[in-house]
Amino acid sequence: MEKTINLRGEDLKLRSSLFTIISYRSVFGTELFSDIKKLENLNKNESDAALVIDILFRIIYILHKPYTKKSYDEFLMDFDFSVLSDVKELENISNTITIMLGGNEGKEDPK
Repeated sequence: MEKTINLRGEDLKLRSSLFTIISYRSVFGTELFSDIKKLENLNKNESDAALVIDILFRIIYILHKPYTKKSYDEFLMDFDFSVLSDVKELENISNTITIMLGGNEGKEDPK
């Protein structure tokens, strides 16, 4: 699946496939869905903000990686702290990631 998101005025093309799982493990040394599970298990408090931001940007990077030759560090250096101030933008990105990784954001739970 491919999508384009806008992050602080910059369009980022994202691509997900089964290789996304392997690439994430290769680059970060952890399992993609284990890290996502960490996010799901967090309480919504400020002490967890750094972990949420870290995992969120790791996922964005891996999904953008097919379109860039930048390292993760170089990718992050393109953004300043203002990227963290727009909660709505971060929520939209999170929802896009959920959809791209097979989640059901915006859909009713089947019961």
